[in-house]
Amino acid sequence: MADTGTVSTSNGSTKEHDGSFTAKTYKRRWWILLVFSFNNCVQNAMYNTWPPVADALQIGFGWSDSFSAVMLLMYCTAVIMGTFPVMYSIDNIGVRHGMVLSTAVSVLCSALWLVGLPLRQTWLLALGSFLNGLGSTVTSSLPTVISTSWFSVSERTTATSIASMGYLGAAVAFFAGPYISGANVTASEVINKDTLPTEFVDQLQNGVLNILYFMTALTVVGFWFTIIYFPSQPPQCPSKAQTHPRESFWPGMKHLLSNGHFWKLTLAFNLPNGIFNSWIPFCSVSFRSLGVDEVTSGWIGFSALLISSLLSIPISWIADRFKRKLKLFLQLANGLALALYLILALIQRGCISISDHQLSIAVLYILSIGAATCINGFIPIYYELASECAFPVDESLACALLSTLNNVFGVVFFLLLLIPALALDSEWMMWTCVGACALAVPLLFFMKENYYRLDVDTACTQTDEEYRAVAS
Repeated sequence: MADTGTVSTSNGSTKEHDGSFTAKTYKRRWWILLVFSFNNCVQNAMYNTWPPVADALQIGFGWSDSFSAVMLLMYCTAVIMGTFPVMYSIDNIGVRHGMVLSTAVSVLCSALWLVGLPLRQTWLLALGSFLNGLGSTVTSSLPTVISTSWFSVSERTTATSIASMGYLGAAVAFFAGPYISGANVTASEVINKDTLPTEFVDQLQNGVLNILYFMTALTVVGFWFTIIYFPSQPPQCPSKAQTHPRESFWPGMKHLLSNGHFWKLTLAFNLPNGIFNSWIPFCSVSFRSLGVDEVTSGWIGFSALLISSLLSIPISWIADRFKRKLKLFLQLANGLALALYLILALIQRGCISISDHQLSIAVLYILSIGAATCINGFIPIYYELASECAFPVDESLACALLSTLNNVFGVVFFLLLLIPALALDSEWMMWTCVGACALAVPLLFFMKENYYRLDVDTACTQTDEEYRAVAS
């Protein structure tokens, strides 16, 4: 039997011995994780810059809700178009250069916004959103690469949760919108926008510009953090799976396209997640029919994304202790999300009536936070299970496919928003969320979970050919 053990070195790193293989983790891994997560959050904050101030944009610039939909549509289109070319490039230039380019593109996006908004050149704003989408292809595809490259098996899911906490940035955008801008717009002010004083309109215009200054500062900080120190990989691997050879880009793509269980998991993830995270930026539009003002809707969206992002860490920590039960975690979360969405849809439909306005706001908070936690709080588990199902395909390619399909659903959602009849009646948004979760139920049920990567880490001897026979 192989001799195993763990040794702490004088510089704070940890070595794990397993026969001839020695795994090692470094304290600097937490800096890498911090920088990656920060940039992921910044790019998600920029993605969610416009919808939380949709009412302010209507009054201050005369732009309808469709403007925000177009901005998000440009972002999603860039992700769909750019993900696989970017991943192919990173295979050749390395993770560090990919991250530097990603953060540089985010800085360029914020610069275009700062020029385009005062000039009211919407094409510059749309181009900026497209560039932000291109930059996001890196951070949305590499969470499991960061966790696998730098963290031990017992920390991997938890590290993935921190690396994929981009929705924390989207939560910040909900806060930045009404409070950095000072744009406290009520539903009645939107209806009577033509009668509002000029001073109020000027205040809204300056407030939106202040948001862009704030976003620019964040992108510059993220860029310099990456420049200072962000190597592609550690000197020594933290686990056996990291030393296992990965398939190159084209063979890996062919393997994924023929992996039926991977596709079931991908659809089960992207149906609820893609629809929910396309809806949540427009929750102020969705809740407008319930008499909820923009600031309150912003707080609901902020709370939902913030709490779900933070709860993903303890959820992932628990999942790290039950590594072969990930599918069960996802089934329970999806079932609860379906129930919460259904209640929200019935409230908006009027089938469930709450006469007290403050109580109805509290119920919206609880249901939205619960649904967000069931969807976004379990993203790291989807990423980890997808990486397990796809192995020995590189983790970046598996997550890139998840991210791309996620944005395909986002594009469909935002195109529907451009239809005038659907833009006026937001009730369909919530029922779409209900249907997405319902479709995910049979997909998860029939999907077969495989843990080939974990088997490598636990010294199992299953071959690549045997794995493909099981996964096909």
